Amino acid sequence: MLAPRPVIVIALITGICLLGDSALYVLLPAHLEIFAVSPTAAGLILGINRYIRIISNSGTAWVVHRVGVVWPLVAAVILAGVTTLAYGLTTGFLLLFITHGFWGVSWSVLRLSGYLAAVETGASNAVGRHMGVFQSISRGGSLIAVVGGGILADRIGARDTFIVFGAITFAGVALVPFAGIPMDFGRKQDEEMPPKAGQPSVNATTFQVRILYALALVAWLVVSGLTATVGYIVATQASGGISAFGIAIGVSTFSGILLGVRWVTDLGLGPVFGHLSDLMGRQKMVVGAMGFFVVAYTTLAFSPSMAVLTVMFSIVFIGSSALMISLNASIAESAPTEKRAMIIGRYTTWADIGSGTGPIVALPMLTNIGSAWTYGSAAAVVVIAAIAYWVVFVKR
Repeated sequence: MLAPRPVIVIALITGICLLGDSALYVLLPAHLEIFAVSPTAAGLILGINRYIRIISNSGTAWVVHRVGVVWPLVAAVILAGVTTLAYGLTTGFLLLFITHGFWGVSWSVLRLSGYLAAVETGASNAVGRHMGVFQSISRGGSLIAVVGGGILADRIGARDTFIVFGAITFAGVALVPFAGIPMDFGRKQDEEMPPKAGQPSVNATTFQVRILYALALVAWLVVSGLTATVGYIVATQASGGISAFGIAIGVSTFSGILLGVRWVTDLGLGPVFGHLSDLMGRQKMVVGAMGFFVVAYTTLAFSPSMAVLTVMFSIVFIGSSALMISLNASIAESAPTEKRAMIIGRYTTWADIGSGTGPIVALPMLTNIGSAWTYGSAAAVVVIAAIAYWVVFVKR
């Protein structure tokens, strides 16, 4: 098996719960009049869940420490189903804004549950592979939502699509017992208990953990920032459209194809990168991925042709999958057992700060000071982060 049953089942549950959220990113901007919101309001609705998670990540860890994973996981699935139904039954900015904010709470629980299952079940030397499997299966739900949601919306309408996805999401509750995790799984244990067999007894220092927090912030900042600029760059570089093999491709279609590379990479290469991370070591994967980032962003800073731009975007998206899996595994392994849920919660909070801030910073920079300074600044930030990681983890 690629991963233990708890990892696979929780990943399946997470993928089902992602149907509504991922479809919202496609259907809301495309059907503003149906949902009765402006473009600016749509942007606020789509971004609120990330900032809610800044609070809910720590709160989720506190709850899991006291009651375990099972009941919060059931509540998260129910909440995901309610929010998905609400997307189809409500209109206007305020209701959609509040609803998507509640989804952020649900995602905090789902993600923490998956990470804990990846590190605390199965072999201790295969955490990277488990993280990759969790990412691959769960992101499969996003891919289905993006493609299937668009097709379904054309057939039955955008609002009815969310009602269908909401009904499917509620069915995820029935999968929780199949995860095979005990009721106290994830609950805080006695700090004096010895570590499990095969688990290292010496964890990272507090300073090393904080460096991993900073790396999560930087990684999500530059990747989400790049994601937000894809459409603008393609539109400015090829305003008249793109021709490939004699076939004319529109700007929106080509932008969607580029962004699709990220989803396909997470889906198809997640377990591969996770396994390589286990074999090669986290340090080589992290440093190697950051090296690819620096090369890609530096190349993008010189306003290359569409062909080069396409390759560089793809390199960043592929490298981001390897980097995120390696960092996720690193933080899970570095945290002492009795503090694992809390440390992972703080780690995901820093990642959410980066993912929420990236688009806010990147797009205004690109439109006001140009691609050279925007992507050059991203390359410089990654270089500083890579040096810090090298000094703290590799050189030591």
